[in-house]
Amino acid sequence: MLREERYHKILKEIELNRIVRVSDLAKKLNVTEMTIRRDLSDLEEREMLTRIHGGARKKQVNDYKELSHLQKQTINVEKKRSIAKHCAGLIENNDVVFIGPGTTAGFIYEFLDKERYDHVDIVTNSVTVFEQFKNDFPRFEIILVGGRYRSRTETFVGYFTNKMLHDFNVNKAFIGTNGIIKMSVTTANEEEGTAQKIILDNASETYILADSTKFGVEAFHNLYDVRNISAIITDSSIDPELVSYYEKFVKIIK
Repeated sequence: MLREERYHKILKEIELNRIVRVSDLAKKLNVTEMTIRRDLSDLEEREMLTRIHGGARKKQVNDYKELSHLQKQTINVEKKRSIAKHCAGLIENNDVVFIGPGTTAGFIYEFLDKERYDHVDIVTNSVTVFEQFKNDFPRFEIILVGGRYRSRTETFVGYFTNKMLHDFNVNKAFIGTNGIIKMSVTTANEEEGTAQKIILDNASETYILADSTKFGVEAFHNLYDVRNISAIITDSSIDPELVSYYEKFVKIIK
């Protein structure tokens, strides 16, 4: 059994039972207890669970630790690039597109076939996204939504940001997430969440970007209901049972 496959099975067990034991997992997955301990340690480093004596438990809201933009840039890179490629394929000529903060959304620019566009409006409150697009005028017209700068995610948030976002109607919105738990898309910061909700409410098509490690993770703020979005864009490593479950409520692109 491949390591990533074990990880998905471990997380599924935790989602079902909230607490798992090393000995039980070893028997169920037919591996040594030492292997399970290494797996649990790695998953804890990825902020997917919390280790306890003899096993692990489901991560609680207060357990979630938000990583900085720089820290996130080195995690699950290929999964994020795969998601970004799907996003780029959805952007059409003359679209008005919102690209939110986050390292997954930060890869979208890389996969755009720029020669096929005459004009696309890009709206963002992410400094990273702004820096990528700013020199491609007039092919891409970039609108940076300002406000109070949040250095942890290189994003503008707050009253002025929200006031500006209320005035935008976009064709497509691409929004990252810190976790999806049951029917809730969650984020670590309520101010960022408020800004993202505004633009999701004002978008014709809404896409949540969530690599396969984000499922079962509960961050601080409930951003949106998955049943109210157009699609979740994820990667091919997602557990097929999770796909079957969520496809009852929302389109899954992988």
